[in-house]
Formats: sequence, C-alpha cells, structure tokens
Amino acid sequence: MLFLSFIILVSNAVIVTTITCFNCESDFQGALRCQQPCEGSQCVVWKWNSRSELAIKQGCLQGVDKQWTAKVGCRTNHLGASLCVCDDGPLCNRVERAEQTARPLPQIRLPAVECQSKVISSGFVGPRREKVCTSNYCHVTKTETFAEEEGQNSDVLSVSNCGDLPEFDFDVRLKNSIGFPGLYSNGCYRIQVEKRSAMVDCVCSKNKCNEVIPEIETGHVRCYMGKDFRNTSQVDSHEFCDGDFCLIQDAHGRVSKGCISLNERNSWSHLKSGHRRILGVEQWLCQAHLCNYDTERAMKSVRSMRAGKTNSGSFFNFSVGFLTFLIVLVSRFLLI
Repeated sequence: MLFLSFIILVSNAVIVTTITCFNCESDFQGALRCQQPCEGSQCVVWKWNSRSELAIKQGCLQGVDKQWTAKVGCRTNHLGASLCVCDDGPLCNRVERAEQTARPLPQIRLPAVECQSKVISSGFVGPRREKVCTSNYCHVTKTETFAEEEGQNSDVLSVSNCGDLPEFDFDVRLKNSIGFPGLYSNGCYRIQVEKRSAMVDCVCSKNKCNEVIPEIETGHVRCYMGKDFRNTSQVDSHEFCDGDFCLIQDAHGRVSKGCISLNERNSWSHLKSGHRRILGVEQWLCQAHLCNYDTERAMKSVRSMRAGKTNSGSFFNFSVGFLTFLIVLVSRFLLI
C-alpha cells in the first residue's frame, strides 16, 4: 500500500524548472538599463520602434501556456516588432538572439487577417466611420461606465481596430492597452477592478472577426475589488464583483484586485488558477469565494483545488486499475 501511494504521488508530481534570464529595458534615450537577472520558465527578448528609436525589453515568463501560446521561437509582426521566447539555457534572451545563427530559434509565422476598424459610443451622435484594415490579429475593446444612480443608462464605448498597439500585436500577449498582460489570443475577457467601470478585451485571428463582441457571461465567484492599493494584503471590504476568476495583480508596485469573466471557446490556451509572472508583472488567479483577500489566501485556495483534483484523479486511476485486475483475474479463472 505504501509503495502504491508513492507511485501515485510521483505520477501526479509537477516538475517546474526555472532558468535565469536577462532583465533589461530601454530608457527614454534608448540606453539599455539592466537589473538583477530574473528567473522564470522561459526568457523573452522583445524589440520594437518607439519614437524612431529601437526599444528593447528582456525578461522572464512564468505560468503562461507554453504549449500553444508562449511557444519557443521568434515572431515578427506586420509592423516590424519582434519577439523571441527561449528556454534553452541560462541568459538565452540576448539582444541579438533573433539574428543568432549558431543557436537559431524556430520562426513562428503569425496570421494575416482583414479586420473591421470602427468606434461605437452610446454618447456619440453622428455618422459612423468604418473601414477595413489588415493586421496579424483583430482587436476589439468595450469599456462600460456604470451610472452612479439607479435607472440611468450606462455609457458604452466599443473600439474595433487592427490589432492592439503595434508593439503588442503578437500571439504572446505580454502587454496590452488595458493594462492586464497574459490574456490569450482568440479569447474574450471581461475585467473589473473598480465599481464604476468594466472592460472587455478580445483578440481574434479570422477575417473581420471583430465585427461583433462575443457574449461573456459573468462568473459566479465573488471577489474583492479595488485598485491603487499599497500592497497585496490591502482590501476594500465594501467593494465586490463576480467572475470566473478572482485576480490580484502587482504591476511594479501598482496593486489591483478584481474579477475576470471569460469566453475562451475559440482559444487554444486557457487561463488557469495559480501564480504568473509576466515581464515583472505578477498575477495571482484563484476560483474560490473571496480568495483574492491576499496572496496567501489565493495560493491556499489554489493548492486546495489542485489537491481535490489530484485525489479524485488518483482514486479514479486506482479504481480503473483495480477493475481491470479483477476482470483479468476472473477471465483466467473461467478459462481454467
């Protein structure tokens, strides 16, 4: 029995390897400023043009889907920005990694699509200006500002365009214009961190896929909500929202808490509970009632959920194995 327990434990263990990465960023004058190297499951080097200067960002990824989204390799978008993801050794994210021929990385081709470009606002009166544009991805955001008094209508602003900002237009969404990195392509996400507004962010990769914003049903997990907290332990005990996930995000000292509801039916990658680190931005996602009180409670709920899944999976595997053993035993007995 002890041996069986050991086998089950080993089979359910998750081996997480980390590597050291360069942790650097260009300043406003174009000089590359480096801090202490960071650690993650992958390293990245990201280049784009900013104010006619080459901007560079090097750093770490942890907790982002490696199978479908953060695939090892280099990609260049239609505006010339490039992004390389590597995990083949310490400090693999050198600035010249995209051009390195001794240890070449796979080249990842991004899609090319036609998108709808338009702005729709509940407070705008006049002719709509719509056009078709080309990009690697189509993008649409909706910002809903809620009325302070009951009975008043909310203000809704929807913006459809060709991709996000040029430097963000990749399959790996390390940053985005709404300030919540790590959202996946071909998915739609509703994020709320304050009482008066909520944001929907969608990126898709089929022609004119951003003409209509997909429906997102609000999840049923109750979460703390608020932004501009001093630390991850601070909460507003009077502000709550509901979603599929509760969120804590620490973006270089700017802490926010809230909820995420999602529609990932067309996405290969899916958000999961746990801790993520995306170029210095830390996120904790959990799926229990008010689990985003602080990071300790968030990770405790994640461990509890994973333990439940592991125990049920282990029991199922044991039951199937035991049943198979009985069938073989009975069949041999009948053949005697």
